[in-house]
Amino acid sequence: MFKRKNRVRGLLRFTLLGLFIGGFTGVSLVSELVVATNPPVKVPLGLSFVSTNGLQTRFQQWGAPTAHSLVLIHGAFESSDTWGPVAKLLGASVHVEAYDLKGYGYTSHLGPYTTEALAQQLYAYLSARKLSHPILVGHSLGAGVIARFVLDHPHVAAGIVFLDGDGLQLTYPGKFVMDLIPSLYLSALYQTGIHSGFLLRTIFGAACGPYCHPLSNQALVAIQRPFEVAGAEDALLAYAQHPIVGVTLPQLKKLRSIRIPSEIIFGSNDSAFSARAADQTAARIGAPSPIIIRGAGHLSMWSNPVQVANAIERFITGLD
Repeated sequence: MFKRKNRVRGLLRFTLLGLFIGGFTGVSLVSELVVATNPPVKVPLGLSFVSTNGLQTRFQQWGAPTAHSLVLIHGAFESSDTWGPVAKLLGASVHVEAYDLKGYGYTSHLGPYTTEALAQQLYAYLSARKLSHPILVGHSLGAGVIARFVLDHPHVAAGIVFLDGDGLQLTYPGKFVMDLIPSLYLSALYQTGIHSGFLLRTIFGAACGPYCHPLSNQALVAIQRPFEVAGAEDALLAYAQHPIVGVTLPQLKKLRSIRIPSEIIFGSNDSAFSARAADQTAARIGAPSPIIIRGAGHLSMWSNPVQVANAIERFITGLD
């Protein structure tokens, strides 16, 4: 009887081991198939680029030259295309430019992807485009880029606007779990995610807020395509190995002593931040009371472009 029990246990172990090996092999084969059937796509023709410290930085511009130039810096998982609705409105009265942060959009996918490196890219971009004393507007992660830039170059920007962002770095939950997932599986998850229209629409809708219009097929392609070019996957995974771009709290508070004109704009339904984040951020950098856009989520420039554009225009008028 004792030998029979041992034999049963042994067979169970072998069965479980076989199932594990079979499952592992099957998932690996599927992962390889997913990766192999989704080769990189080409960068679209007709885009504008400028050289910034060895990078080819893609940019867009709207409106004729004016006294104040407006430079828009996008957030995580975005590109300069995200600014389209707001930029077109602002371009009627001020010169507007937006560019793709390195590792995002169609800019060169060349690390490092640290806060300092992104601030250096911004400085190189302003120099290459000969933009003197611009107004900088940063969405989400872009606010962190601006915060670092102003600390490094306190007398360059004429004013700063934090849109749906507090400028602080953040280590996100689950970051360390990614280190335990084999690279092949990460690649398969990446490829599956960016090619799932349903998943992207769901994520976008949750971030955008309750009054956001569903993504059209054209807008969906505009979001997907930058993540399909060569190097995009490696860049995104490299971003994931570090805290979310931003500065520390003591560094953020130093902006107050620089006394740069500033404005904070947040959506009232921003799920990425607490209800107090806007007031706290304004107090930390010495900005006036924040502007709250009712009903907007974390992508207020997409769901409420008119309100965002009006708020930025009033800020520019105050500078004049």
